[in-house]
Amino acid sequence: MNTLLGFTTTVALLLIISLGSSAQTAPEPMGKIEKEIRELDQQAAKAILQKDEKLITRFFTKDSIVNNPRNNQTFGSAGIIDAAKTAIIDYYSFDRKIDSVQIYNDTAIAMGHETVVLKDRTGAAGETIQRRYTNVWMKTGRNWQIVARHASIICR
Repeated sequence: MNTLLGFTTTVALLLIISLGSSAQTAPEPMGKIEKEIRELDQQAAKAILQKDEKLITRFFTKDSIVNNPRNNQTFGSAGIIDAAKTAIIDYYSFDRKIDSVQIYNDTAIAMGHETVVLKDRTGAAGETIQRRYTNVWMKTGRNWQIVARHASIICR
């Protein structure tokens, strides 16, 4: 009898754990912060496309770091602005699709894919580049800003 009771208790606990874990993995409706991050992530792409220095400074911290798709790093909003001024960053179009946003207190991680069409002074003008990206946003005072970014070109 004790063995049967132990077996029944074990099965009941496993069932409860199983139901509890599946309930945690069910998709939740998009929250207010996730919506905000998704909007900001799109606005940041637009700011880069338009080379808007004021908005680049708004969206990237002065000490942010970017692992850029040119296989090196760009430091701070000033580095991004410099890359835009010198046409290292120079696009006809910049389309960003957000696949996922995860929120962890004052940190948010946005991941997805981007398509850019280059205005390139090295002869690749008009080339379309597909890449994967991750943006790490942090709440800095009243605003969310990108503190880290990684973008990798998808190999053909």
